[in-house]
Amino acid sequence: MATAKQTTTGSQSIPWRAVGAVGVGLFGLGLAVGSYGTYVTVLIAGGVGPDAAGFGMSLFLLGQLLAVVPADRLTRTMQIERVAAIGLAGAGIGIAIGSVVTLETTYLSRLLLGLGQGTAFVAGMKYVGLRTTGADTATAQGMLGALFTLGLAVALAASPPAVAAFGPIAPALAAATSTLLGATFTIRLVAVTGNAITPVRSYIEPFTSAGGLALGLGNMATFGFLMVAATWYTEVLADVAVPTVAVLVGFALATVLGRGLGGWLSRGYGERATVAGSLLGLAIVLGGLAASIAAESAVGIAAGLVLTGFGFGVPFGPLFSLAFSELTDDSGVTLSGMLLVGNAGALAYPWLVGWLLTATTGYAAGFAAMGLSVGAIWLLWIRTLGH
Repeated sequence: MATAKQTTTGSQSIPWRAVGAVGVGLFGLGLAVGSYGTYVTVLIAGGVGPDAAGFGMSLFLLGQLLAVVPADRLTRTMQIERVAAIGLAGAGIGIAIGSVVTLETTYLSRLLLGLGQGTAFVAGMKYVGLRTTGADTATAQGMLGALFTLGLAVALAASPPAVAAFGPIAPALAAATSTLLGATFTIRLVAVTGNAITPVRSYIEPFTSAGGLALGLGNMATFGFLMVAATWYTEVLADVAVPTVAVLVGFALATVLGRGLGGWLSRGYGERATVAGSLLGLAIVLGGLAASIAAESAVGIAAGLVLTGFGFGVPFGPLFSLAFSELTDDSGVTLSGMLLVGNAGALAYPWLVGWLLTATTGYAAGFAAMGLSVGAIWLLWIRTLGH
């Protein structure tokens, strides 16, 4: 069995085959996550309550929450590429189950998708991390994140017309196929083993400080609230006099471009200032979006939805870069801890927006709650890491 050191070669500093194999699977996961808003619309049209429909994304986040620590511990006893392949395969099966749109199959599908994605993401990021060093690590891991985000962006824009044209089965099976192909390619990669087992408490300890908590909750405000967007933006636009696909394309592009913009801003202004500014901006935009929804301003709603893409995208890279430099030398512990805190914090929001929709007959309260939450995280950030 080869070790991480033995599989790294000078002639190929970035393992492009590995990035491609895992990336195909992550792209499929992105397709499945980004399309959920369209399936929420199908569920609601079939008589399912908004809170029950939104809870499917909460189950997805719960699945990730439950998977990340066991996945990291598996990478310390098994070949990492096998762990990643198992995660992708499980997620692919879950996605395929979701092609049959009932509440029961949706819940099972989203839970399996979350368990699989949590496993695949931790193992895939660790795999390329152990095959690379320095800037090559950031490049390889960044490409994996970008491929997931690209899949999510494509699905956000394309799934409403695709489901309308072909029904719910074909788009789900397309996402499942990409994910299962990624599993097939990944399990054939060069074998890599991880580092030694670490105590379970070590995953939480770095986040018991105020600064560590701010980093984890910052992930909630980026990845976690991006999941809210994937759940509800299609439905928010259903009764707004704007071109739905154009707004979703704008949001998707803003999210993808925001990932690159975050790195550029970090080089010019520093990672801490970039995160602080983007969190404050996101809080303001979410507040403005809530006000636009309450005022029934189509232009304000469209602009707010697009601008949240930058708010979710810009701070993502700087947050993880700071976590790796500030919290612990063990990449698996850092990655798992960030996902634990972020997913736990975001868990209620997809359901909450639906529940507040039922209670208030509008989306303004749900997005106002998100804005207030991001504002609180920004205050914590300024008090702990903003200097």
